[in-house]
Amino acid sequence: MARNVEWKDAGGIVHAAGGKPAARIVSLVPSLTETLCSVGGRDRVVGCTAFCIFPRGLLKDPAITIVGGTKTVQREKLLGLNPDLVLLNLEENTLEDIDFLKARVPCYINGVRTLDEGIETIRELGALIGRADIAEPLANEAGRILTEIRSRVEDRRTRGGATPKIFYPIWREPWMSINSDTFIHDHLQTCGAENIFAANKSRYPEVTLEQVSAAAPDIVWLPSEPYEFKEKHKAEFENLPALPAAQNNRIELVNGDNVCWFGARQIEGMEYTFARLWRQSPSSGPLPLEVPRG
Repeated sequence: MARNVEWKDAGGIVHAAGGKPAARIVSLVPSLTETLCSVGGRDRVVGCTAFCIFPRGLLKDPAITIVGGTKTVQREKLLGLNPDLVLLNLEENTLEDIDFLKARVPCYINGVRTLDEGIETIRELGALIGRADIAEPLANEAGRILTEIRSRVEDRRTRGGATPKIFYPIWREPWMSINSDTFIHDHLQTCGAENIFAANKSRYPEVTLEQVSAAAPDIVWLPSEPYEFKEKHKAEFENLPALPAAQNNRIELVNGDNVCWFGARQIEGMEYTFARLWRQSPSSGPLPLEVPRG
């Protein structure tokens, strides 16, 4: 629903609907930068991180100052831009930077961990710049795709379809994965896969290839970020012949942006993840009902 009332963000900051739209914004989160621009805020961005690569060409704009990375924020450089709003995320930015900036400039603090919360982020950013007219249709489209995917997955389960087990690493040396309290987990689970490390107590557990083998994943996805897995890394799993994913030829490189970025990217990302998981061709039309395994 459109943000037409007072609401509180993930950091406890209250935002008043109908307030003065932010005009000078610094975004410290790539997903938020992309979403802000998607809801009409491109000309309000005065600063961002070096990782804010979307929309394309943003980092080459001379009107935009790069203020470091998501966890290496150049605080004084940021404050020198005189922002009237800074976009942050509880996971991607350090608590020290969040506390520092909260005490000095207006902030919006995001804490997305589910697809539904990612869709609400579209509405929240639209509200912050007074562009609900753009944000609401985008959020509605993301909601439509999410509903469609849930329906397809539920239909398959009702008809006795198997749920493939998936290993999704986010880092190497040490190997790290995800538990159930993460956006990536919710994304994969919603699209019909079972995360083999969902029950781990750590949100981003360190794991071994021995543990991966013991969990016997049917699929191994190697994303392009935050660690950039490449063809040469597939061999580490292909050399585990007992691994079901190796037997199934399901050790795959995937677009990490489409799996782990939230907000506006979900419109593309959810269809991408569903289609890749079930080896279907993505389309702008209805998602395919048949989702054969293998």
